[in-house]
Amino acid sequence: MILAQASPVPGLPIPLDPRSFQGAHPVTIAFVLLATLALSIFIAAVYKWTHRGLSYSQAFQFSLVLLGMLGAGIMLVASTGVIPAIGIIGGFSLIRFRTPVKDPKDMAYILFVLVVGLAMGARLYWVALMITAFLSLTIIVLTRINFGLTYSHESIIRLTVVQEEGMPVDTTSFDEILRTEADSSHLLSAVGHGSRMELTYGVRPKRGSTTLALLSALQGGPAVEHAELFDAKHQVEF
Repeated sequence: MILAQASPVPGLPIPLDPRSFQGAHPVTIAFVLLATLALSIFIAAVYKWTHRGLSYSQAFQFSLVLLGMLGAGIMLVASTGVIPAIGIIGGFSLIRFRTPVKDPKDMAYILFVLVVGLAMGARLYWVALMITAFLSLTIIVLTRINFGLTYSHESIIRLTVVQEEGMPVDTTSFDEILRTEADSSHLLSAVGHGSRMELTYGVRPKRGSTTLALLSALQGGPAVEHAELFDAKHQVEF
């Protein structure tokens, strides 16, 4: 219910209240939620454009948008008084979040939308807009330049070698290939399965070469029955 405001001059229309965008005014709530929705969708789009890896999730996109709006809603409720703010703290203390976040960048995006949502809920509109613009630009630039990525990362090569009963596996030929074709290599594990031996190597190809060329060279070794290549950058997700 909106109370009528008396006009300072009889007969003239009531002027608009310049504070209509403050407090819990319905117009304020609608503006904050719609603006937060737009910023959250933009952040989710930046996540989609810059995502690298195998763990992309549409559900995470939905969560980013909803978390931003929830953050704004929390600040709107908390700004109405001390008692609602204490109630929010008590309510969140009963919630247990057990969903694991595989990629640290996903946690950064969660904090990103929450900060923007909280700023919008606190009616710090320019703060929310500038945070969104600067952080999004930073993410796009760092993604384009592959920030933090070395020129060649380590890969995993797994070989299955057939051996005669009671005879040790001769790895001399594999070591020689790795010395000539790889910049660095080391044996990670060796597992025996009857007449077969499974050898796992961590390798880094030389500059100008590729892991596929290294795999082909090892696959041509003696008694190699099967060869596999894993990209170490995404092996945990795989």
